[in-house]
Amino acid sequence: MTVLRAVALRWRTMSRSGHSVATSVAVGVALVVGVTAFPVASATASSATLFVSSAGQSAAADTSCTTTAYGQIMEAVSAASSGSTVIVCPGTYQGEVTVPSALTLLGVNATIQADGANNGIVIPTSGVTVEGFTVEGAVGEGILVVGKPGQPVTNVTVTGNVVKGNDLGNPTGATITTSPYRECNASGPVPGDCGEGIHLMVVADSTVSNNLVEGNSGGILITDEFGPSDHNKVVDNVVRDNELDCGITLPSHSTTAFVDGRVVPSAGGVFDNLVAGNTLVGNGVLGQGAGVSLAAAAPGGAVYDNVVRGNIIEGSGMSGVTVRQHAANQYLDGNVIVNNVIGVNNLVGDPDVQPVDQSTTGILVGTVAPLKIKILRNQIVGDSYGIWTSALVRVIGESTNEFQAVGVAHQGAHL
Repeated sequence: MTVLRAVALRWRTMSRSGHSVATSVAVGVALVVGVTAFPVASATASSATLFVSSAGQSAAADTSCTTTAYGQIMEAVSAASSGSTVIVCPGTYQGEVTVPSALTLLGVNATIQADGANNGIVIPTSGVTVEGFTVEGAVGEGILVVGKPGQPVTNVTVTGNVVKGNDLGNPTGATITTSPYRECNASGPVPGDCGEGIHLMVVADSTVSNNLVEGNSGGILITDEFGPSDHNKVVDNVVRDNELDCGITLPSHSTTAFVDGRVVPSAGGVFDNLVAGNTLVGNGVLGQGAGVSLAAAAPGGAVYDNVVRGNIIEGSGMSGVTVRQHAANQYLDGNVIVNNVIGVNNLVGDPDVQPVDQSTTGILVGTVAPLKIKILRNQIVGDSYGIWTSALVRVIGESTNEFQAVGVAHQGAHL
């Protein structure tokens, strides 16, 4: 830990810690809304800014957090027109929130307590920003961004939130089939997975940034169940102590994203996403979880041309970065792992590769078919194996990596 932090400080000066990551903007807004009224009209469907507090009264002026016209978040978001801002004032609000139009939902020291609800916040609409909330207690996702078949959600921003203690529908990580929330149930080769803290499902051109994601089953997830998830940015988040699954996971759940030797991006796939500048600590230590994972579940899956760059990763149950191609007729070429600082990982061991990797490992690439991957300019510190690969993997850029206190720089075949 000490060595890794020293290396990391040379690479990147961190300007955030703890919950200040997720509340700095909201605190600034709080100083304004708690003292000064915004110059906006009274609460109607055409209002540019609407306010919510537990003391909201429909006849109120709705110009600040002391004159709120709405007592529940869903009342305000249902009344807001596209392009509006809904400011949720300090307090705790119960239940699931669904954002039905392109608006900004801004929390000011506001908590969404989603006990018993499937999700905390659901975003099925393009052009939405959600910022400044603490979201906790959901059966499934804390924040779920979800498109429709052939209609990915686009241009969504999830930033500055604290997402903790969600993904509670499968508390042991075992395969189950009886959950009332379908995402918790296993389906074919896809294990039961309630969704993790933040989940982008069939989403494009969106950003998840500067959130604190902790104490969920898993951290941040991007999937393609019924369409592609592409060109998203997962940047500058702190993802820690999500003990049953990975910190950040990019898995393909599609069976039609790679057909007859060609990718079919209109049908599915997780591609051209950026995972950068995140701090990932202590994820997956009670289950099978890496710091960052790229994988396909079934034949026809595709995870390609993604970039994992400039992250700090340590203390994961599996390797710091894990790339796995589980079956033939899957496509995982073109991914890039670059400029990361990776400490001691694979604390639990990885039984999904042969031979089983039980040693601490920085980066693992396991495949049953030929695969090309760029692994460039990473600093790997303190592991038994710096890079572990199975026989059919071609690593591009291996010599550019730096290994400190590493037993074996590259364990496996060199193509």
